[in-house]
Amino acid sequence: MPHLATKFTNWLIFVLDKHLLNDLIPILLFLCVFAWTIAILCQRLVARPSWNIGTPDLEKPALITKTTDRKPGEWIPVDFQRPDAVPYPKWDVHTTKPIPYRPFKYGPNYFVTMGLRSMKWDEWIELDNHYLRFHADKARRILQRGDKCCMTAPEAVDGVIELLNEL
Repeated sequence: MPHLATKFTNWLIFVLDKHLLNDLIPILLFLCVFAWTIAILCQRLVARPSWNIGTPDLEKPALITKTTDRKPGEWIPVDFQRPDAVPYPKWDVHTTKPIPYRPFKYGPNYFVTMGLRSMKWDEWIELDNHYLRFHADKARRILQRGDKCCMTAPEAVDGVIELLNEL
């Protein structure tokens, strides 16, 4: 074994003596910079936020654009039927725990936005074992302060009826 170490040492001295190291320094420097650049790019690609994957681009026109002869501010009703609701499995108003809500994601860089996104129809209102108490509180408040807590502008009545039909 000592003989192998001596051979390696002699070979290393030979390489250094012949100035081959001067030719290797630029190559080694290039490889280090290249590896560092690749590592940084990989980190950025992996850490790319996924929150904007399904966000529509409002600057692009819609795929189907209809030109209608309506005045600005005029609304033409569209016939729409809500999909049938799917019942929760094993749901009970007395025992079902609230679904955990995670409005924030963990990390130092959390950008607060409006959070506009489409929702699944069955996730609009999620009932749990707090519903009966919450509903009783609301009913009591309406009886006590009905004219102060339930007011609807006359021009909004149609929208209120539509919302109640959705619920």
